[in-house]
This record gives sequence, C-alpha cells and structure tokens, in this order.
Amino acid sequence: MCIGLATAVSAAPPLGDNTVKLAPSLLKLPQNIGPLRYSNENRYSDRRMGRSFAYNASGISLNIFVYDYGVRDLPEGPDSVDACEQFESAKAEIENGGNYQNVKLRGEVARRLRADSSLSAREAVYEFERNGLSALSVLWLTSADGFFIKLRLSMRTEIADELDDAREQILGSIAEAIHARDRGALPASPTVAPAPASIEMSASGEPSDAPLWLAYAMELSRYVAEHPASGPPCGGVFVPSLELEVDARRAALREYRARPASNRHSDYFDALSRVETAGLLDEYAWALLHQPAWGKAPNHELAMGAFEEFRARELPGHVAQSGAHVRIRAVRILPPPTAP
Repeated sequence: MCIGLATAVSAAPPLGDNTVKLAPSLLKLPQNIGPLRYSNENRYSDRRMGRSFAYNASGISLNIFVYDYGVRDLPEGPDSVDACEQFESAKAEIENGGNYQNVKLRGEVARRLRADSSLSAREAVYEFERNGLSALSVLWLTSADGFFIKLRLSMRTEIADELDDAREQILGSIAEAIHARDRGALPASPTVAPAPASIEMSASGEPSDAPLWLAYAMELSRYVAEHPASGPPCGGVFVPSLELEVDARRAALREYRARPASNRHSDYFDALSRVETAGLLDEYAWALLHQPAWGKAPNHELAMGAFEEFRARELPGHVAQSGAHVRIRAVRILPPPTAP
C-alpha cells in the first residue's frame, strides 16, 4: 500500500489543545513526544488510507499513519495476516523507494511498545542514502482500535545514537494511547501458533502422477519444517529456491523410477527423466520454472546453451508441469530483540 499516492490535504495543529487525536481512530497522543513536536495532519482522499500525522525535531522526523485499508473487524496487534501484509508492503516501499540509494535492512524484530506492556509492533530498521546524505529509517506497524498504526521514524546517521531513546518515547506514547482506550469491545488478537504446511494437489494432472507430485511436495514440506523462516512472511504458497525446486523434482523422479518398467506411463516424467539423465535438470528449472526470487541472470555454472540445444532436439512442444504446491498457513512471528 502506498499511502503517499493518495491526495492529501494538510491541516495545522489545533489551537488550545495539547493532544493530537489520531483520527479516524479515537487514540490520542501528546503534541510533544520527547524532542519531537507535532507539526501537521494529512487527510487522504481515499478514506481507506485514513490520515497521517507529522512530528519533527532537528535531524529527526516521525510520520504516523492511521488507516484501515478497508479491512473490517481488524484484530489487535501486529500478527494478523492483514497486519503482516501491511508491514511487508511498507518495507517494499522503503526498499524500492525512488529517492533512496544503497538501502540495507539492518534487522527486523517484534518490539514491545513498552517494557511493562503486552502490546507489540513489528519493527524493521533500515539504513540508506538520500541526496548524498546517510540516514536511518525505522518502521513500526501494529493494529489498535480497529486501525493499522504505522510509524516511520527517520534520522540522520550522525545522531543514530539517539535511536534507543527516541524509540522508547515514541512507542511508549503509542502504548499509553492504546491503554487509555476501552479495548474490551475490540476484536481479540488472533492466537498465532506455528501451523503445519498443507499440500494442495492440482486437479488437472494425470491421476497416476499424483503420488509423484506428492513426493515432490513432501520434499518441500520437509524443508519448510526444518527452515520455518524460508516461508512467505504472511502465509501463502511457498516458493522454493532453484536448488530446492530441483531437489524436489528429483524426489518425484526417484518415485517414478522405483515403479516397475511396465507401470511407467507418464509422458511428463519420461521427459523429465531424460533431462535429468542429460545432467540438465538445473537448467530445465531455470528456463521453464523460473521464479522472480531466483534473480534475473542464471548462475554462470548453468549450461543454458546446452540445455536449449537439448530442448530443441529432445523436448519439442514440451510444457513444464507442477502438480502440487505447499501452502503455509501461519504468519511468521518475528523474534524479540536480542539483549544488548
């Protein structure tokens, strides 16, 4: 979600009031948070985008976005699928921002809003350059009062030693605002626990190939179970690495070759077996099963020219198949900060 693309109308801070109402929620913040002073409010023409609130100090800026994105009955906290997706979208905005250079993710954690509070937010810390200047940007996201609460703190790198104090004051103020509200009527936070991955089979494949695709998917499932951080952050279809894709297809081929010769009647796995025998299974996966996460250029060790010659000679009209995939049914929970 790119809030900055919506039309915004800026408003000056109200006179005679020392709090800032984070409309459209009923949360309120003080006009001063540590050295930061409230400066203005933006209202977006798309009501799903809500409003944003700016605080500033010398070398530091804080923007708070309050919106629901059209989501109803939003659970409290940072670990619902919707909150996770908003966090990942906000990270993508930073990582692909047009005016940022050399963007690096320092780390991401689950951060308590206050030491004595059970409330928490997803946190990502970035460093980047903008207009030749080095800066830090911290993203926090949680849900409260039926709205997403997204915060972006930016500061010059030379004052980065102030980050811990700034974080404590900002998140403490958010915790205070949430605790001040009657939260009893709000949707309960989801109980998020690791859930096993599920295997989903394609209904369009050959029935006799189903055990082979099950072997393929079991190889992926085993990997996910051993490497939970490899799954999609907010759940969804698991996208294997090139190496894992090849290993999983080899597992299916082993299952196929273990059948008696009289019971091997799969055109697809016959073709895949010829590819593997030729030593070109990695090249096959890159050319015909390519995923964006694998990159744009193949590893120099891949014999793509040899594969294309083999493909023209041995695989005319061949179409790659994937008869199963693995779906992750849990949001990835971020770890707490490590002790200093």
